[in-house]
Amino acid sequence: MEKVHIKQSPNDNRAYQHLTLDNGLTVLLVKDSSAEKSAAALTVNVGHFDDPADYQGMAHFLEHMLFLGSENFPDPGEYQQFISQHAGSHNAWTGTEHSHFYFDIDTPCFQQAIARFADMFCQPLFTDAYVEKERHAIEAEYSLKLKDDSRRIYQVHKETINPAHPFAKFSVGNLNTLTDKPEQTLRSALLQFYQQQYSASRMSLCLVSPCSLLSMEQWVKQYFAALPAELPAKASLTEPLYLAEHQAILLNIKPHKDSDKLVASFALPDIQPWYPHKIVSFLASILGDESDGSLLSYLKNAGLVNQLSAGGGIDGSNYKDFTVSFELTKAGRANTEAVLYALYSALARIKQQPLPEHLYVERQKLLHWSFIYQEPADALQTASQLSVNMQHYPLEDTIYGDYRMELPEQSLYQQLLSWFRPDNMRLMLIAPDVPVLLEAKWYNTPYAVTKLSDQLLQRLQDTGPIPEITLPGANPYLTEQLNLLDKSQHMALPEQVYNSPHLSVWYKADTEFNTPKGHIFLQLSLPQSISDNCQLATSRLWLELFQDHINQQFYTATNAGLNYHLHVQKQGISIHTSGLAANQIRLLQNILLQINNATFSELRFNEIKQQLCRHWANSSKSKPVARLFSQLSALLQPLNPEIEVLIEQLEYLSFQQFCQFSDRLLADVHLEALMVGNWTTNNATNLQLMLQRWQAEQRSLGSKIPPETYSIKGTGPVWLQTETDSSDHALVVYLAAEQANAEQMALFMLANHLMSPHYFHQLRTEQQMGYLVGTGYVPINTLPGIAFYIQSPNFDCTALYQATVTFFQDFLEQIEETPEATFADLKQGLMAQLAERDSSLGSRAKRLWLALGQDDTSFDLTNRIIRALNKLDRQHFIALLKQLLASDYDVLLLASGPNDPNSHIKTMTRAELRQKIAVT
Repeated sequence: MEKVHIKQSPNDNRAYQHLTLDNGLTVLLVKDSSAEKSAAALTVNVGHFDDPADYQGMAHFLEHMLFLGSENFPDPGEYQQFISQHAGSHNAWTGTEHSHFYFDIDTPCFQQAIARFADMFCQPLFTDAYVEKERHAIEAEYSLKLKDDSRRIYQVHKETINPAHPFAKFSVGNLNTLTDKPEQTLRSALLQFYQQQYSASRMSLCLVSPCSLLSMEQWVKQYFAALPAELPAKASLTEPLYLAEHQAILLNIKPHKDSDKLVASFALPDIQPWYPHKIVSFLASILGDESDGSLLSYLKNAGLVNQLSAGGGIDGSNYKDFTVSFELTKAGRANTEAVLYALYSALARIKQQPLPEHLYVERQKLLHWSFIYQEPADALQTASQLSVNMQHYPLEDTIYGDYRMELPEQSLYQQLLSWFRPDNMRLMLIAPDVPVLLEAKWYNTPYAVTKLSDQLLQRLQDTGPIPEITLPGANPYLTEQLNLLDKSQHMALPEQVYNSPHLSVWYKADTEFNTPKGHIFLQLSLPQSISDNCQLATSRLWLELFQDHINQQFYTATNAGLNYHLHVQKQGISIHTSGLAANQIRLLQNILLQINNATFSELRFNEIKQQLCRHWANSSKSKPVARLFSQLSALLQPLNPEIEVLIEQLEYLSFQQFCQFSDRLLADVHLEALMVGNWTTNNATNLQLMLQRWQAEQRSLGSKIPPETYSIKGTGPVWLQTETDSSDHALVVYLAAEQANAEQMALFMLANHLMSPHYFHQLRTEQQMGYLVGTGYVPINTLPGIAFYIQSPNFDCTALYQATVTFFQDFLEQIEETPEATFADLKQGLMAQLAERDSSLGSRAKRLWLALGQDDTSFDLTNRIIRALNKLDRQHFIALLKQLLASDYDVLLLASGPNDPNSHIKTMTRAELRQKIAVT
């Protein structure tokens, strides 16, 4: 056992133990006495880069197959069902050079779950029948993303790099790549890949639990000792990502969704050795700055771009792309060279002087505070993060590596800047009207490649700084000192500290997480924003314009650990500020003052209106299941109309009409506020007084707006067909409770909890009806409900519906045969989930705000649901299931295809259904 000190936050009370098993498995055990659940995560240094050339997608396929039965647990659905029944969750992903597996579960079942988890890696079965089934699941997953622009653009990237670099491989796989060959079956190739790649020496395992370190150590040695151990470390990547011909090029790419983007990427070497300095993210913060004098500010003022982001891009063990991405306006699309010259002017300004230490120290201070006052993550987040970190950082920096930021040498900073030059740049122009000549394999993306002219490269190289683009100044929101409340000031629940017909303020001091942070939520009820569809559409446009208007002014606040989010909500507009409590009330006050004084230009009005309509139109091209859920939300929530309605309303909206709307927006305003966190009673009083002063400046005050809802009660079963932009078939089956009370919530939550893993296993794994399969607890306007959803490339909607009904009937039979004692155990998993403590201040604040939005001013709905679950017996649950199966039960079926003409289910149009449902 190695004795290495792992640096941890003073706010971190967990105990850590590192060990390496004889087979080479590196393990980190974390005892967290306050953890609600236990969790495990395993990362293996194997990804799609390791795929055999003739079996591309194999690493991804292996990830899927590991879940489908092992020597000691051969039932392919048993692992998922065991985890789900004991209040747990699980998942996995395959990346370029790593694959990652994780789960959490109720602590009493942790050892049993570890036994199953370890057996997956030690003794997978790779059963012939499931090899064949799962290759079809991979095909369905691949088909699901055929119109996903991120995948389509990614493939163009792969085809325009050094073909000898493993990044060029097809990562997902499909039926063509994962198939039997004359000389080898797919199963034998899978087994060979597993034997040649999966080794304990390439794995890192993290366990997090309230259990003792000694117990966890014994379980790891007991269950993971059988991992194969004979493989050496992987060889380093030596092939460069780009050859000379892959640089200084322009890629024209036609997207599926309407988009106008220019992306400049600069090739860097492996940046992992620089992690102690965070120098790449520091440079990204300068280029991506949005305050006055920034690159974005200059380009927005010139009418060339709407948004800018810097620092993204692919990265791996011998490469990193640093991207600067511009969302172009029409003018910017017509003059991309002007955008490039501005970028190189900004780079020239940065290169003109040494590392700006005052800016570096500001970010260093914020990162240090984030570490010192680190909020506890839940067991699953902790296990996953640390398991991955163990692959990238020295052991002592497993936790601290993400926060470590030490001043670099000037030579390193200059070395980094030396890579930002035209001959080391690639450009992507992503737009619907670009000329194209080629089509990318697998995703059929239209694209073209051209070399950038020597003249352009030289002009960019010669571009110097311009006065309009400067480095950021000192941050006025950055406080010098942080103070924590005394533990004695902690409040169990929020209290209403002020209440009038026009203003309500709730307050909760919270010291449990030992953090200097706080949250303020403010709901502005604005009756002049929600009275008809035109107002609903215009209010969304107003908010987009307002955020566009204030982003430059308040960007320094976000850089100082303060965040703000504005949303159009049911009653008007909500504002959420979060982060360090110091200066947060000042930030909210400044935002409100800007709302009072907001004025907009007709140029930005036209640009943002077009951008918003394009975003809405693109959302209609989302996955069919997502489209159906959006339709469901629009049908049952009167203040959330369909996308097509919103677009139509904005299409004819003039700037003059918009200004008239803006002038009337704040009439009859009502405010409700909640503050949670490191706040004193004086802070609460200051918030109240500030809000009263703001209200005193308004022309009229109003009352809280009572909610309106639609109900499908009395409709019986209804089939609603919705056109989707996909060849896939999709179905959402939505069943709602008849009442919104704790008893009905408990019933529907339990139904979803118990059916979800079985529905997935039956329709996805066993019947291979589709890749996107599941159930969800769907409360709409506080009314509990459950939704079954499935998307399939091969089965039509009537077949999907019949399979869902058959599943439901079979599940009912299983429950009827379940002993009462077993049923009580099944309930326990859900009760444990509901009883979990909040994992962070942020999750607590959001939960309390949601409760207020539901008029749960006693904040005890969860406890009432738990009590109802405790009383619920098997017979009452069976009665609910039978009721839901009744032929006349109110059920809404949203489908991408037609109903069976012989079905008892009524087919309706949206207009007919809207007339049928009533306002309640």
